[in-house]
Amino acid sequence: MAIALSIFLVSAATLGLELVLVRALSIGHWHHLSFMVISTALLGFGAGGTIVTVAAKWFTKNHLKMLCLFAFALALSVPAVFRLSQTVPLDELQLIWDSRQIIYLLAYYLLFFIPFLFAGLFISLVFSVWTDRAFGLYFYNLIGSGFGAAFAVAMFYWLAPEELLVVISIAGFFASVLVAAKLSRTWVWGVSIAAMLCLLIFGCTGLLNPQIRICQNKFLVYYRALPDSETIAVRHSPLARIDCIRAPSIRYFPGLSISYQGQLPQQILIISDADGVTAVNKFSRLSDADCYKHTTSALAYHLINAPEVCVIGAGGGSDILGALVHKVPHVTAIEMNPQIIDLVRNELNHFTSGLYVRGDVEIIKAEGRNFLQTTTERFDIINVSLLDSFSASAAGVYALNESHLYTLEAIEQAFVKLKPNGILSITRPMRTPPRDALKMLATIAEALRHEDINEPAGHIIMIRSWATATIVASVQPFSDSQILNAHIFSQQNSFDLIHLPGIEPRQVNQYHILPEPVYYQSAQQILLDDAESFYKQYAYNIRPATDDRPYFFDFFKWKALPHMIRTLGRQWLTFSQWNYLLLVATLAQSAIVSAILILLPLLIAKPIRTAKAHKFATAIYFFCLGLAYMFLEMGFIQKLTLLIGHPIFGVAATITGFLIFSGLGSIIGGKLISSFNKRPKADHTISTASVIWFVVLAIIITGIIELVILAYLFDLFMAFSQPLRFILGIVIVAPLAFFMGIPFPSALKELHAHSEQLVPWAWGINGFASVTGAVLGTFVAISLGFTTVILTALACYLVAGLCARRICGQTP
Repeated sequence: MAIALSIFLVSAATLGLELVLVRALSIGHWHHLSFMVISTALLGFGAGGTIVTVAAKWFTKNHLKMLCLFAFALALSVPAVFRLSQTVPLDELQLIWDSRQIIYLLAYYLLFFIPFLFAGLFISLVFSVWTDRAFGLYFYNLIGSGFGAAFAVAMFYWLAPEELLVVISIAGFFASVLVAAKLSRTWVWGVSIAAMLCLLIFGCTGLLNPQIRICQNKFLVYYRALPDSETIAVRHSPLARIDCIRAPSIRYFPGLSISYQGQLPQQILIISDADGVTAVNKFSRLSDADCYKHTTSALAYHLINAPEVCVIGAGGGSDILGALVHKVPHVTAIEMNPQIIDLVRNELNHFTSGLYVRGDVEIIKAEGRNFLQTTTERFDIINVSLLDSFSASAAGVYALNESHLYTLEAIEQAFVKLKPNGILSITRPMRTPPRDALKMLATIAEALRHEDINEPAGHIIMIRSWATATIVASVQPFSDSQILNAHIFSQQNSFDLIHLPGIEPRQVNQYHILPEPVYYQSAQQILLDDAESFYKQYAYNIRPATDDRPYFFDFFKWKALPHMIRTLGRQWLTFSQWNYLLLVATLAQSAIVSAILILLPLLIAKPIRTAKAHKFATAIYFFCLGLAYMFLEMGFIQKLTLLIGHPIFGVAATITGFLIFSGLGSIIGGKLISSFNKRPKADHTISTASVIWFVVLAIIITGIIELVILAYLFDLFMAFSQPLRFILGIVIVAPLAFFMGIPFPSALKELHAHSEQLVPWAWGINGFASVTGAVLGTFVAISLGFTTVILTALACYLVAGLCARRICGQTP
């Protein structure tokens, strides 16, 4: 039981550390570095298995002492490694100019590799020594991982990511003490005293309270550096870290007309994860915020009188204020982050003159897409403005971010929630060369075509300022008076027309003059000409994103890369989606490094090198299992996030469901295999192979059924409350996860019985597949969609099932 509890604690600590590092890197850098954390973690597990294999005799002989040491080293390294990583001046946006950044990136890899290596050594040695208990150990491994993930997500509501490091460290020390109890009382006392001394030293040296180093290109660094700047509040949640910044010189009015000469209200900024900015405005009368009448996003209010308005992404309330200054009767504002709502409604209530508690303003805590799917209300205007960071968008770091609010299906859903003459208004940042705003225009145009509107040009108006572009669209064609009002509004505020029904070339590119009227020309091709040909020819991917491929910010095209390099020289990366290229580089790096650290030592190890029977089948079987498990997790995270309507709950339901029910599958599967082991020896291997084949078929059938259920019963499920949808999500993945927990320990135990020297080979191959699968799955999802990711996983299980007979000792 001590070993089982220790593997539970180490697994929980490892998953918790993964999530802490992902959150910390999202704050200090950007979301894309999460792939590095996942890849490095899995690499540590694989490398740990390799080291145990190479020194198997020595480790096995001293297994309890080594397990105690590995758990202690894990606990010791967690705060130390994190503190050291925050001294590395990594700035990935400077990779193309500063060659030192490559070294800094490598330093991150090596530092994060250390604690995961110790975890990998611990778990690998446990499975090597007690392979006959593989099913039970696999159960505790998965349950511990699930608990660690759930605990970390829950704690993010109360603690900063860096503050959770001490909890993870204590879990490692506790695991070390449990193993020490198997040795002697002297070991227990020695390990306990050493752990307390380490924690005391950590506290005295500040290792228990490290500060996250924030990249210099993030907005938080800039606004903190303003004269007399002060941080008046900090909040944490799994969604984001929130910083409230006050400074006399803050002016944040994206899309404001260059011709506006009036007063600007004092502002406090709420900054999410150090870069996503939303402004809180100080006003005593609505007229104090008249500047919002002169932004591009105000266009819709000049086309409808006294509209009922829905604002998606309330943030600090700027868009709400922008609606109220136009004398709208009521505003329904949607905000996903409860910390932001709490700040504006309480601490900043006096500053905003009670904006969030006004009778004509209703604040709803929900994710925007989920609200559109579930609400029964209808609106005159649905406004979606600038929900992502300007700097991150300009730098191309959002390429790997999923956004279900900007997909074709989301826009169609928004049109459904409009009143008959209602208007959808979306504002996006301007980018050079043009791509973001054009992709949104293409998405809206395609959504209108799906509404049987074959000529969407009469249903869309698009204008631009120096920094933003606003698109307004309606399922009804705009009237002559609306077209005239839009023209007058643009002229009065020096906004350039991109598209207006009946527009002429002489009316464009008048105020913010570009060398060529590229926005107008592109809009004409998207709306009036052959849009499909334009999508193919354009240098960037501006084809509408879908729910299956929800990567709105992925503009990368391989065929455009040679032209960029040839014409732009060293500056080509600035105009490309470098984050996508970083994903490809990470895939290559993870494959090469894991091959060197995991596969190569195993190939040269004498027991593996001399093994002849079933080595190839073992490699294919465990490679397919590692890849398939990772792919299925990724695919269902996307599906359940859309179903539940919240990214954190979607991840939590998927990981919890997969790990817990896979663990239960392992335990029950073990009992099933044991019942076959009681049969005569001649029947033993055949029975095990048959069980694996049955389980593989069950996985394939169950996976297909669940895809069909999610596709055809999705609208029915959306009628349920969010807690019920969360439970439903776990229920949906439970049968699939249950069967997925059986193939790995079943085959591992069979190998131990028939080809013991191949057990570490199997572990190494599985680790290699997991490392590459974490990145490859994202690559496949961006290129082909999440449904393809899931179907690829099911195909991998089919291949594994075909290899099962050879692994179990039966030659066809």
